Amino acid sequence: MNVPDQVLERMLVIDDNRPYVEALHRDARRYGITMVHAGSLEEGREIMEQRDGWSLTGVVLDVKCLKERSQQVPDSSFLTAAVRYFSEKAPNLPMVVLTGEPDQFRSLSELYAGTLRIFSKGRDETEMLVFLREEAGKLDYVRVAGAYPEAFATVRSHLGSDAEQELFNCLRDMTSAELTTIKNTLGCLRRLQERIYIALSRADDKLLPSQYVSGEINLVGCYKHLVEKGVVERYRIIDRFAELIYKITSDSGAHSPYADPKYPPTSYTVRAVVFALLDLLLWFGGIMDEIRRHTTR
Repeated sequence: MNVPDQVLERMLVIDDNRPYVEALHRDARRYGITMVHAGSLEEGREIMEQRDGWSLTGVVLDVKCLKERSQQVPDSSFLTAAVRYFSEKAPNLPMVVLTGEPDQFRSLSELYAGTLRIFSKGRDETEMLVFLREEAGKLDYVRVAGAYPEAFATVRSHLGSDAEQELFNCLRDMTSAELTTIKNTLGCLRRLQERIYIALSRADDKLLPSQYVSGEINLVGCYKHLVEKGVVERYRIIDRFAELIYKITSDSGAHSPYADPKYPPTSYTVRAVVFALLDLLLWFGGIMDEIRRHTTR
């Protein structure tokens, strides 16, 4: 199974044996997983608390490892400290322990029975990866991203972690009938549309001059300019959807109306705008890929 990097699930492995981790990483790719490596608990905490730490979908712990990056000898208290940290920081993440010692495997299996899965190095890697993939599949993020892989691949590749989290929030909340959630989701969709045009301008100023996105972004100017340049077909899907996203999010999400509308936005309104944005993302991804091909020639 050859899975593109931008759609692999990201899991954290804390182990000070780099050759072993590199081999595990190669095996994990066949299961749609990319291993993010930390050589100590300190490094693992830093990765977890980075801007994209929220999208990690599992944790693999060596039974004995460094607690601080400055240490030279593995710390026997590493596992207790690591389990405590991740249990508090991310209690929903699947977490497993790897050990290369048969005696440790038996004692740890008894100690963590019913709470933490223990696997044996050199023997159980396939079983462990299957377990992690199945458990990660229960996470909201994995289920949502798995339902819209092209959109998430585009956002990861071209817009970054903050935009990916916003897209996840929009898709997760798009069926909510609660008015505050509806307005928040519409506001989030507006920001994603803005990110698309800012990224286009940064990638190719000739395609979309920076005057449209610097300072306060001129969304109407952005999508009208792209039509006038012939990048977008006038009165076709992307032209219509760009206008729809802008107008509905402006009227019902980004701005407070002078008077309450006779027909307020509903969850169906949100879903209509969400799916319009997904089409806009697919179009945007195609344009960005074309720009990259031209710049790498």
